[in-house]
Amino acid sequence: MHAANSDHWKRIVGEADGLILCTPEYHGSCSGVLKNALDLVGFDEMEDKVVGLLSVLGGGGNANALNHMRIVCRWVHAWVIPHQAAVGSAYDAFDAGGSLKDEKLRRRVQRVGTDVVKYARLLRQGAGLPEE
Repeated sequence: MHAANSDHWKRIVGEADGLILCTPEYHGSCSGVLKNALDLVGFDEMEDKVVGLLSVLGGGGNANALNHMRIVCRWVHAWVIPHQAAVGSAYDAFDAGGSLKDEKLRRRVQRVGTDVVKYARLLRQGAGLPEE
């Protein structure tokens, strides 16, 4: 990545109150592109950032990519919300309008976004972080 693009990415992440990261699961982990993007940011950008995690898979759902992203985000002191969602068989999970067919799964994905906003607001207001 060009240095100007890297600086832009770091600034975007650093200024955000929260992030929702989504990746396709490749061979049991997150995409290399997402991992490289996460490797460009560090404590300065990620510490105390609220992060929500989503993944899509071609086969049945599992949490490998989600767990790997959780480890990376926690390593740079981000606050990863406990609720996450994996969309298995993604090739067949969406209707013609782009909405998830499974209502329960749609609510899970929506909750990830809702929780990121809720906890980012709490952290911004100074509530929710434990004292060290």
